[in-house]
Amino acid sequence: MTALENMYMYYLPGCPFCAKVDRFLQSEGLRLEHRSVLDPQNAEDIVRIGGKKQSPCLVIDGRALYESDDIIDYLKGLPR
Repeated sequence: MTALENMYMYYLPGCPFCAKVDRFLQSEGLRLEHRSVLDPQNAEDIVRIGGKKQSPCLVIDGRALYESDDIIDYLKGLPR
Protein backbone atom coordinates (compact mmCIF):
# COMPACT_ATOMS: atom_id res chain seq x y z
CA MET A 1 0.00 0.00 0.00
CA THR A 2 1.13 3.50 -0.78
CA ALA A 3 0.73 6.02 2.04
CA LEU A 4 -0.47 9.43 0.87
CA GLU A 5 1.45 12.29 2.46
CA ASN A 6 0.22 15.80 3.31
CA MET A 7 -3.43 14.76 3.35
CA TYR A 8 -5.97 13.06 5.58
CA MET A 9 -9.68 12.36 5.50
CA TYR A 10 -12.43 13.19 7.97
CA TYR A 11 -15.06 10.49 7.94
CA LEU A 12 -18.23 9.41 9.70
CA PRO A 13 -18.41 5.70 10.60
CA GLY A 14 -21.24 4.07 8.67
CA CYS A 15 -21.36 6.83 6.03
CA PRO A 16 -21.88 5.25 2.58
CA PHE A 17 -20.01 8.08 0.86
CA CYS A 18 -17.01 7.63 3.15
CA ALA A 19 -17.14 3.89 2.44
CA LYS A 20 -17.14 4.66 -1.30
CA VAL A 21 -13.87 6.59 -0.94
CA ASP A 22 -12.42 3.80 1.22
CA ARG A 23 -13.30 1.20 -1.42
CA PHE A 24 -11.50 3.29 -4.03
CA LEU A 25 -8.45 3.66 -1.79
CA GLN A 26 -8.34 -0.06 -1.20
CA SER A 27 -8.77 -0.91 -4.89
CA GLU A 28 -5.88 1.40 -5.77
CA GLY A 29 -3.61 0.27 -2.94
CA LEU A 30 -3.63 3.72 -1.34
CA ARG A 31 -3.68 4.55 2.34
CA LEU A 32 -4.27 7.81 4.17
CA GLU A 33 -4.93 8.89 7.71
CA HIS A 34 -8.60 8.87 8.77
CA ARG A 35 -10.06 11.13 11.45
CA SER A 36 -13.53 10.40 12.78
CA VAL A 37 -15.91 13.36 13.11
CA LEU A 38 -17.41 11.56 16.13
CA ASP A 39 -14.36 12.84 18.03
CA PRO A 40 -15.37 16.32 19.27
CA GLN A 41 -11.96 17.83 18.46
CA ASN A 42 -12.08 16.50 14.91
CA ALA A 43 -15.63 17.81 14.53
CA GLU A 44 -14.39 21.29 15.51
CA ASP A 45 -11.36 21.03 13.25
CA ILE A 46 -13.33 20.07 10.13
CA VAL A 47 -15.56 23.13 10.55
CA ARG A 48 -12.56 25.38 11.14
CA ILE A 49 -10.77 24.05 8.05
CA GLY A 50 -13.62 23.79 5.56
CA GLY A 51 -16.52 25.72 7.06
CA LYS A 52 -18.87 22.76 7.41
CA LYS A 53 -19.15 19.40 9.15
CA GLN A 54 -19.63 17.29 6.05
CA SER A 55 -17.91 14.01 5.45
CA PRO A 56 -16.06 12.67 3.72
CA CYS A 57 -13.69 15.59 3.65
CA LEU A 58 -10.19 15.20 2.27
CA VAL A 59 -7.77 17.78 3.63
CA ILE A 60 -4.90 18.48 1.27
CA ASP A 61 -2.17 20.77 2.58
CA GLY A 62 -4.72 22.42 4.89
CA ARG A 63 -7.48 22.85 2.26
CA ALA A 64 -10.78 20.95 2.35
CA LEU A 65 -12.21 18.93 -0.53
CA TYR A 66 -15.73 17.58 -0.10
CA GLU A 67 -17.94 15.13 -2.05
CA SER A 68 -16.88 11.52 -2.55
CA ASP A 69 -16.79 11.75 -6.35
CA ASP A 70 -14.61 14.88 -6.23
CA ILE A 71 -12.27 13.23 -3.73
CA ILE A 72 -11.96 10.12 -5.91
CA ASP A 73 -11.35 12.23 -9.03
CA TYR A 74 -8.60 14.11 -7.19
CA LEU A 75 -6.99 10.89 -5.98
CA LYS A 76 -7.12 9.40 -9.50
CA GLY A 77 -5.09 12.37 -10.75
CA LEU A 78 -2.23 11.90 -8.28
CA PRO A 79 1.08 10.77 -9.76
CA ARG A 80 2.06 7.23 -8.82
